[in-house]
Amino acid sequence: MASQLRNFAFFLPQAIVVLHVSPRAKFEMVELTEALARSRCENFLINPERTPTSWGNILHAHVANIRLIRQLGNATKICMHASNDMLVREGLAKRLGTGENFFNRRTVRPGTYWRFGQPALEDECLSKLRQRFGGADVIGSQIEGSCYRADLLFEIADIISGIPRIPPRTLYPREEVWFSTLANALGAFPAGCPYIFSEFHRFDRVFWKVLRRINPVIGTKSAASHFIRRVIEFGMIKTGFHRINTGWVDAIAKNDIARLAPYECLSDGNNVWRVFDRHGLFGVKRVPRRATSPLRNYIDAMARLPEPLSSITISNSGAK
Repeated sequence: MASQLRNFAFFLPQAIVVLHVSPRAKFEMVELTEALARSRCENFLINPERTPTSWGNILHAHVANIRLIRQLGNATKICMHASNDMLVREGLAKRLGTGENFFNRRTVRPGTYWRFGQPALEDECLSKLRQRFGGADVIGSQIEGSCYRADLLFEIADIISGIPRIPPRTLYPREEVWFSTLANALGAFPAGCPYIFSEFHRFDRVFWKVLRRINPVIGTKSAASHFIRRVIEFGMIKTGFHRINTGWVDAIAKNDIARLAPYECLSDGNNVWRVFDRHGLFGVKRVPRRATSPLRNYIDAMARLPEPLSSITISNSGAK
């Protein structure tokens, strides 16, 4: 965590990072505070509210952070991050100054290849929220590197907090859908896409090419076909072909458009959407969390000491 805070202090010195710590964390809050102080980290606040978190259950941790940011009363924009992403390119504050909101406007339709698309379409809580806005579309967006006007997120957080916490029929990362769906329903249009390049931009591109070939053969609705797809997906993940390495870090740090542009748009079966803006990438995901990771150490070496801080706030719900 200390290396990530130093990373933000260098690449986005205007930001204060709000940390949400899971109740399952194996350390006391005071231990975390003291450890970060010893590492000379000053650009953070630890949220005293500790909402239960698990895979597919991070949404309300972000909402808790938004609630704290609102109480502080000095944020103009709120950016979303996880504990396994890092910035690698300077100029992000200038980029965020070109517009109010940065998120994917990815319409999710039945038949999408996106693994979490159908669970989102079948989410009864989300369906009721969409009905309140005249049957608003389901809009997916990568959460890491998305940024919203603070008052827009305050309104969205109020809406989410006002409904029962009923889990979906099939667990999926609600934060990848709810914020962008409600922002779109409230009339917000993104000035750009999230600024973090994820390893899954590359993985999905290859995996979905495989699906275009095998789905006509194995079908899409049986338990057997679902099992076959999951086995193939798991096997492809285990190969690690999609992992972020120093080459991708350098490409983003140098804004190497020739390497990045082919990944800018993507088809997920029945919709072509913009994944990122070719001049708008400033970080990467996933970076191993362990301090001894060669990739993390490589990125650490790109940052200098912290600078003065200001008014952009980051919600980080990945602290464990």
